[in-house]
Amino acid sequence: MEDQFHADFYGFVIDSELGLSFAGKPVSLHPKEFKMLLELVKQAGTRVSKEELITKVWNGAPTSDESISRCLSILKSTLRKTSPGSELLIKTEYGQGYRFIGQVGKPATFVNEENFFLLINTTRNLVTLKDGHSRWQIANNACLELFGLIGKPWQGKTCSELVALCDPQCRHHFETSTQNDEQAWQTGLAVEMVLTIAPNGGNSQQNRVFEIVKTPIFEANGSRKALITQGQEITDRLENERQGRLMSKVLANSDEAVLISDQCNDIVYVNDAFTQITGYSLNEVAGHNPRILASGQHDKVFYEDMWRHILHEGNWHGEIWDKRKNGEIYPKWLNISSVHDSDGTLCNYVAIFSDISKRKADEAMLTFLAYHDPLTKLPNRLLLRDRFDQAVGITHRRDAGSVALLYLDLDQFKNINDTLGHEIGDRLLIAVAKRLEANVREIDTVCRLGGDEFVVVLSDMPDSHSISMVAQNILNHLAEAFEIEQYRLTSTASVGIALHSVDSDDFDTLLKLADAAMYHAKDSGRNTYRFYTDKMNIDAMERLRMRNGLAEALLKQQFVLHYQPQFDLNTLQLVGIEALVRWNHPERGLLLPDKFIPIAEQTGQIVPIGEWVISEACRQAKAWQQQGYAPVRVGVNLSALHFKRGDIIKMITGLAEQHDLDPQYIELELTEAIMLQEVDYILDIMQKFRTLHFTLSIDDFGTGYSSLAFLKRFRVDKLKIDGSFIRNLEVDSHDLAIVRSIIQLAKGFEMRTIAEGVETQGQLEILRREGCQEGQGYYFCYPLPAGQLSRHLHSATAQR
Repeated sequence: MEDQFHADFYGFVIDSELGLSFAGKPVSLHPKEFKMLLELVKQAGTRVSKEELITKVWNGAPTSDESISRCLSILKSTLRKTSPGSELLIKTEYGQGYRFIGQVGKPATFVNEENFFLLINTTRNLVTLKDGHSRWQIANNACLELFGLIGKPWQGKTCSELVALCDPQCRHHFETSTQNDEQAWQTGLAVEMVLTIAPNGGNSQQNRVFEIVKTPIFEANGSRKALITQGQEITDRLENERQGRLMSKVLANSDEAVLISDQCNDIVYVNDAFTQITGYSLNEVAGHNPRILASGQHDKVFYEDMWRHILHEGNWHGEIWDKRKNGEIYPKWLNISSVHDSDGTLCNYVAIFSDISKRKADEAMLTFLAYHDPLTKLPNRLLLRDRFDQAVGITHRRDAGSVALLYLDLDQFKNINDTLGHEIGDRLLIAVAKRLEANVREIDTVCRLGGDEFVVVLSDMPDSHSISMVAQNILNHLAEAFEIEQYRLTSTASVGIALHSVDSDDFDTLLKLADAAMYHAKDSGRNTYRFYTDKMNIDAMERLRMRNGLAEALLKQQFVLHYQPQFDLNTLQLVGIEALVRWNHPERGLLLPDKFIPIAEQTGQIVPIGEWVISEACRQAKAWQQQGYAPVRVGVNLSALHFKRGDIIKMITGLAEQHDLDPQYIELELTEAIMLQEVDYILDIMQKFRTLHFTLSIDDFGTGYSSLAFLKRFRVDKLKIDGSFIRNLEVDSHDLAIVRSIIQLAKGFEMRTIAEGVETQGQLEILRREGCQEGQGYYFCYPLPAGQLSRHLHSATAQR
């Protein structure tokens, strides 16, 4: 200090050597804060300019108004906390200087009342003074305006009394203010609180928020003298803080990288996304030019153009390739903007970018998938059309050769898919695709249309003989076994061939014709190829009409059930009835299942058809009981698709309950293929059906995947011997051996057997002799409408 100085005010003692103390205890101040207080007190009542403070407190160092104000604010806060109210002794005269307005050695006083009110009314802060009984005595204009207190009626009243005078949105504040006043009086300390005032003009305006400090003043004898309330609006500060927090959170949590550099383009900030994308932390790049990220893949002209846009237009955006810390080069989408302060001076550059490696890879993949099959990676139908057009164009330019479409469908692929699962089926399709590509030329195209259907475009083929050789070569190689995991699979194919110009010039038409030829190849025994003929197109159109007709048949209820009785072979008593679906076609009459069930299986229409069959069979079985006939078990067939779509247990039990039919009178006939789909899943369903007392049988036993292990796991009630073994039972010793084996197998597993297709007395006698318990067929009765079974039902009822 330049000279000695000692003074006291409001109990504070300020000494140039000893520092500041209050009530004998030192008050902690920063040296700059103490020097500021010392200078103001030494020149009490006199304005101290900013320049004087900079010279004496900051030793002439460049200092902003903000720094001085911040120092003064900390000083006031410290004085207020030590002795509430003392901060009123220091006044800021904005743009001119600072003044200590108290008198050394005694409490500070204002020069006069006029200056006092001038002071409190020129501030935007809230100022009130209450007496020792908390009655309002003084309030500045900002306070009166905020609370809507007009004139002088508010003076001398308590907060409780002012509730009726203030604006409605302020009432809650006055209702609770008394409690806060009392807290200040009781503790003797300043009480801080936050006041929120809703806008008077409706919800469209923002709430105003004030930081309120209530400071009690006591007489020398300790009695209450005055309660001073000061309120500073912090609405903008809170909003700025909120915006700042929001911006910080946005930057920190943004998926996009943010880089901020100074006016010299040296990096000053990066967010977490920047580190994740580039591998560099802020410490590693701070102070560096962003060119450290450059990949070297862009030339000088590229960057000159970029900076021309930034400097003249204020921003640049585009795709750029940069390099990560690990050396990996990657693409990013970059947006760079220049930032200027209020006077237009450039202060920062902000770069925001995102790693678009995945997006570009996804775009490439989407482009690929738009033209290729995702499973086999072969061209799809869209690319096939383009390749076909190219092949035709080449053929026309050379004026020689022809283009052929080979439509290929795998034989019995559905059985492999259903038996071994879709994963094995998919792997088989991939292997087939590779073999097809290996057996055609580079100028040819192999395409997968979907499922197990493939198309091959053969370009520049000299004649039909050469096309036949390619088709046969494909068939020969596909017929060779495929080794997939532990399975050795064989899958032949049927191929239909249509020729450009010969059969049609249109791609879509040729595809349909080749499809028709492929179906003809299947009808010809499979594992063969056929060229298109006009008759094949007629057959294809018939299949299409059949598919469309099935959908209409469901809507118009054109299906009917016929019922074929089942008899005990020894007593010839009725033991059951099998429900068989027929299509009462409006044009073709009554169609048997073999005409439409295969197509229904292919299209998935078998599911609603099967559900209708089960519902109708349950209804009819219950109707017979209500007519007085003895209950008889009715058998219905289930498709493999019923086990793949929906809850089959819920569906069948629901239909039985709907028609009030006891499950013991329903026999569910399953094929062996059903039970080889997902073994554990099917076992669980079968066990639940058995627990519910449904009868389970295996239909067409012996024609599929029969084995001892199969029967051991899938315990059913009955095996149905396929009619193909019964037809020549009297003359074919092999069929007899098969039937005998099935019957003995069933006995060993405690299952009953029923033979279908029994047509002669000789067949009946053999089946009796071998031990088969039940049978059905034309020998006993043809399938009949429900109304024509009364004779058999009456006989069965009488025998019971």
